[in-house]
Amino acid sequence: MAMIINPKKRRRKAFSVSIKIALSYAKLFFIKKIVSQNYYNRRVEKLHVLNANRTKAVILELNGLFLKVGQLISIMSNIAPEAYGRILESLQDNTPSSDFSLIKKSLETELGDNLSNLFTEFDELPIASASIGQVHKAVLNTGEQVAVKIQHPCINELAKVDLSIIENLIGLVSRFFKIKGIDHVYSQVKEMIYEELNYNTEACSMKVIALHCEKIEGIRIPKVYSEYSSEKVLTTEFCKGTKITNVKQLNAWGIDENSIAEKLIFVYCEMILNHGYYHADPHPGNLLVNQNGDIIILDFGAIGKLNDEMRETIPILIRAIVSKDQEAVLKALKIMGFIADGKEANKTAQKLILALTELFESGVNIREFSIDDLNNSAITEFRKSVNIKELSATIQVPKDWILLERAIMLLDGVTAKLAPEYKPFDTIKPYLKKLILKNGGLRKLIWGIVKKQLDTLISLPKKADKFLTKANSGELELEIKGLDKSTNKIYAGTQQIGFGLVSVSSLAMAFVSNVYTKPSYENLFLGIGITFGVVLIWSVIKNRK
Repeated sequence: MAMIINPKKRRRKAFSVSIKIALSYAKLFFIKKIVSQNYYNRRVEKLHVLNANRTKAVILELNGLFLKVGQLISIMSNIAPEAYGRILESLQDNTPSSDFSLIKKSLETELGDNLSNLFTEFDELPIASASIGQVHKAVLNTGEQVAVKIQHPCINELAKVDLSIIENLIGLVSRFFKIKGIDHVYSQVKEMIYEELNYNTEACSMKVIALHCEKIEGIRIPKVYSEYSSEKVLTTEFCKGTKITNVKQLNAWGIDENSIAEKLIFVYCEMILNHGYYHADPHPGNLLVNQNGDIIILDFGAIGKLNDEMRETIPILIRAIVSKDQEAVLKALKIMGFIADGKEANKTAQKLILALTELFESGVNIREFSIDDLNNSAITEFRKSVNIKELSATIQVPKDWILLERAIMLLDGVTAKLAPEYKPFDTIKPYLKKLILKNGGLRKLIWGIVKKQLDTLISLPKKADKFLTKANSGELELEIKGLDKSTNKIYAGTQQIGFGLVSVSSLAMAFVSNVYTKPSYENLFLGIGITFGVVLIWSVIKNRK
């Protein structure tokens, strides 16, 4: 099938197929109300297959940047229907290649010499082809086996057209949903694409990340041969391996899939959380495993960067979530750029945080999350009290988050296919623990919880006194008999609640300190817990009458 080059035809084709797919699902959704569930289930599965094939056909016809869209959908195994992943999976490493006569001409122009003078061997058939370029295996005059990546002819022109189509699609969405920060989506994608079109930038990124990962066992970043590279050509060390999701081959080599998944998540924790500079396109075509069990990371065209403020706020956010401090969660999200400014935005955000806290406290498994989980009572209440307009005015998309979110989705999809039973959080948790404990993190975590309980203890008598004073003065149209006696009982009761909270919290913190092997904190909080426990018992006995 010939690729569509004409900009108007590309735009028309992309929009027409998108609308056709949307309408097909809309039609089935409306008839769902009048047909049986079994009929609907059969029809929706067939529709998934039909629309996945439609999507694949238009992606192959348009080629260019749309291949990236297909690759992303194919790896979203826990979100997209299974048919999409199965049908679009071939886009990971079987994309159309350019004619070698055009490739050869471009190579010789870029490197300034005939291929025969530069390489002793050069395979005309590419070993891989992607949206922007294709890769050929070759041997240098000095004997090293290399992989030569060369851009497709006319890719710069196609990129401009496809970015324009993406901009129009985002503009269309913005008409219906005024989401703050959505303009960053287009600017980030545009920036990423133009970075990928400059192989000199990619070569620099490979060297930086190779330096960051040099002490991590079992991770390989191919060596760059700068003298055989240019803006449109990148020559690197040839690394042999199989696609990371090829479980059959991994089993044949005796390699444990869970250990590979764990190693992959660990190296991304190191790149993202420690250095704030990471490989942002971890789909299976860019991740290989060799016979020794080493992970080989390829294609560094898409690089994500986290600014220091966001990177340093991540452990603060986690501490706030662990200690269930909703105000601190809100503050951290605002620093990271997720929450817009203004009192109304704060109110909406607080409602959302409360609803999500209750949702995940109910034991929702992220991997198995489905739309049915949104029937949670807190989420239902939130949906009733907040409309789409208020929500879109509250939530915004930080620029640094866009590539990170995409990388996380890809990693989750890869690990789900590679090792379905593996839980990424098992690897992330100890890494985050180190970050949380960094720079007095444990002290801040414990103090945050205790401070919250002390605030509760101090405020309860004041609130009780204020309420009773108002009630006795008639402001609440309520008459209280025996106010002094009642006040004493309420004071005693609220103090006992406070003593209990401090005692339980301190004992809990002593346990946490024991887990984190902090004996000084453990002894301190054990002493506080026992002391307040004794005071609680004394108070109960004293006020029994």
